[in-house]
Amino acid sequence: MLSRSTQVGLSKQPGAWTRDTWSGGPMITYADSSVCPSCRGPLPAHPLTCPTCELPLQHPVATQLFEALSHADVLVQEMRDARPTTVAAPASAAPSPAPLIPPLMDDVPLPVVHTEFPARTGIRGTSVPAVLLGLGALCLLVAAVTFLAVAWSWLGIGGRTAVLVGLTAVTGGAGLALGRRDLRIAAESLISVSLGLVTLDLLGAENAGWLGAPSSAGLVGIIGTVLAAAAAGIICAERTLVVPQLAAVGGLFVAATALPSTSVDHPLLVAGVAVVAFVAIACAGWAWNLSVTLWAALVAAALSWCDLVGTALLGLIDVIDGPGLTLAAFWSDSSGWALATSGVLLLAPAVLTRNRAVMLAAAAAAASMLTGVVAFPTFDDGATRVALASLIAAAVWTATAAALPRRQIFATAVPAALSLLPGGFIVAALIAQSVAAALTAGSDLTLSPDASIAHPVLLVPLVLTAAALVMVVVAPTARRTWIGALLAVAGLAGVATLALYAVPLWTVVAALWALASACAVDGLRRPGAAGLLEILGVIGLLVGAGIVSAPSAALVAGSAALLTLLAAAAVADGRFDAAKALGCLMLPVTSSVVVWSGAEVVGVDAAMRGFPVLIVVGALALARPRPEVEVPAALVALVASSAAIDSASNMSVSLAIHLTLAGSLVTTSSLVHPSRRWLGWAGGVLLMLATWVRLADLGVSEPEAYTLPTALALTLVGLRRMRSDLTSSTARVLLPGLMLATVPTLLHVIATDPVSLRAAVLGVACLALVLVGSQLKWSAPLLVGAIVGGALTLVELAPYAAQTPQWVLIGIAGTVLTLVGVTWERRVKELHRAADYAGRLR
Repeated sequence: MLSRSTQVGLSKQPGAWTRDTWSGGPMITYADSSVCPSCRGPLPAHPLTCPTCELPLQHPVATQLFEALSHADVLVQEMRDARPTTVAAPASAAPSPAPLIPPLMDDVPLPVVHTEFPARTGIRGTSVPAVLLGLGALCLLVAAVTFLAVAWSWLGIGGRTAVLVGLTAVTGGAGLALGRRDLRIAAESLISVSLGLVTLDLLGAENAGWLGAPSSAGLVGIIGTVLAAAAAGIICAERTLVVPQLAAVGGLFVAATALPSTSVDHPLLVAGVAVVAFVAIACAGWAWNLSVTLWAALVAAALSWCDLVGTALLGLIDVIDGPGLTLAAFWSDSSGWALATSGVLLLAPAVLTRNRAVMLAAAAAAASMLTGVVAFPTFDDGATRVALASLIAAAVWTATAAALPRRQIFATAVPAALSLLPGGFIVAALIAQSVAAALTAGSDLTLSPDASIAHPVLLVPLVLTAAALVMVVVAPTARRTWIGALLAVAGLAGVATLALYAVPLWTVVAALWALASACAVDGLRRPGAAGLLEILGVIGLLVGAGIVSAPSAALVAGSAALLTLLAAAAVADGRFDAAKALGCLMLPVTSSVVVWSGAEVVGVDAAMRGFPVLIVVGALALARPRPEVEVPAALVALVASSAAIDSASNMSVSLAIHLTLAGSLVTTSSLVHPSRRWLGWAGGVLLMLATWVRLADLGVSEPEAYTLPTALALTLVGLRRMRSDLTSSTARVLLPGLMLATVPTLLHVIATDPVSLRAAVLGVACLALVLVGSQLKWSAPLLVGAIVGGALTLVELAPYAAQTPQWVLIGIAGTVLTLVGVTWERRVKELHRAADYAGRLR
């Protein structure tokens, strides 16, 4: 923490005097710890009170007073610093007295006051001329327009001409003169006025009939041309001005845009010449270091190029609507050549710069455009011709990309990818048709696909070309891996091509099996993520094979069998990470599908298929007691059992048998594996549910038939545990069985008849539990007997409590309230006596 003198901002010691030459008087310090703040009398070291006025200096208010006086010193010092001249005399060398309250005052943080100049607001001083000159230029142009509209008829032809030409020449000359004197803002403003007056001159000349009778587009073209010429003259005289550069390019663009709307019969020629002209202007701007001209010309060239392409496409639409878009018709029409020219013109940015990225982008754009121009005539000849043209163009560019150096691959990969777009849409449509044909196989398991939109033979080459392009662009160094992926993709495309013909369903499924088997053999040998990805792809292939083979249970069983073999191989010898976990997750699911589909093939009733499924998944869980096997096994057992029970004629019997089988398997796992002892509870619950279902099916409605066997079993197990483990608690080992034996019966007694033989037997049992618990000092039977017996007693009292007179209830309530009030008053008096006793202590 800073010292107090630093915080307050004073450079003198408390009590010191400083001579001020401006006022001639002494300067005092208000926060002076050597004098009393009340009577200003001197204080000794470490005072408790003032010896003169007996002011308590250790009072908490003293701290607040010292802070206020210190703040007053800060304010006075700021007032001194604001004077024009301040000369400080040396401080007195007298020793500083002791602080007022050292332990207290040294820990008090004092306020820090900072003096800052107000922040500047408003506009900058250099912006004022821009504002003024901009307003001045606007006013001059408004005055000129007003002159044309109002005062034009006052003067003759000579006067009008002299006024406008004179103003134009004066403003232009003044602008050039100011520009040469480096007054840029003024020069830009006056040049803007001058060019605006040029436009007004032309409008006035057209109004006077000096320009003949041009059309609106013709007048716009004349204005743009003259404006561009005038701006070019100004640029030749002064190159640093921005407005003339924008006006020159803008005037030419306006003229080029308006020219096709006149009597010119060649809009394509005008647009092409405009593109070339603006590119030439951009080159001139780059050569003469006119950056504004360069960028403005590039923008105008881009807009003109878009105009050229749009006009050419409109012309080709007329050709399509007329004789048809054939190869001869395309190249015999000027629109085709215009599109080709537009593709060549895309190389212009490469001429203007030596930047490698710009050159590659320009080359890629030009190559893509020219490829589209060459293939454009095929777009009117059906999907097969389009796919063939897309294939040829993509193959050529892919081969070129593979031959070129890596740093130049972008220029050929882009046109290759764009060439594949039409073929890609056709490939997607063909694959959708093949999947639909496989899913809608007839009863004879023969495919009947619809007529394909393109020839099926083109599917494999298009897919291979796309995969080859990806291999060339993405990972040219890992060619071995990509060659395998290329072959797999080609095989999948071949299967899709096969499904586009009227072939038996088993041929398509068998082709998928063969492809999946080959990929599985390769994937199981690969370590790391590559093997995992390939095996996941194989799983997808086999699952797809199972989906498309849904009409045939045998084919579904075959797909599931291959998946089962794959899972077993992954568990046994999978070299990729997570191979064992993936195989364990798959085994229960795939093996259950094999069993279910195989049972359907041999004619087993659906109601009986759940039992073999339960046995198979239970055996897997017994063989490998791991969560990745047990969890999917439990889910599969639930699904298969539900389906089998739903198909059974007697659902309750089927449910009881399935519960018994599942409970037996779960209990067996808990007995065989010590780490799965906790499954014994789940097995017991399943067996208990099976018993309850069977009892309900037999018409048994008494609760003891459901609860007492299980309760007896739980109690016996608990007693055995207490015998083997002397430290076990009765609440943990005996409470579940005792609660199950008594609580359901109590609930039945409450719901039916409190006065019955069942209630009497339950009361006797509760009494026995209380006696046994108290005798053996076991908490569980004592608590259960007491709680259940007490509840039974209250239930027995309920019929008689309803007949109790009202005054008895009122009397009981009054008694309780009286006892509570007496107890409260007694506690209050005891508290008062304790307080009096404590007050008399010394």
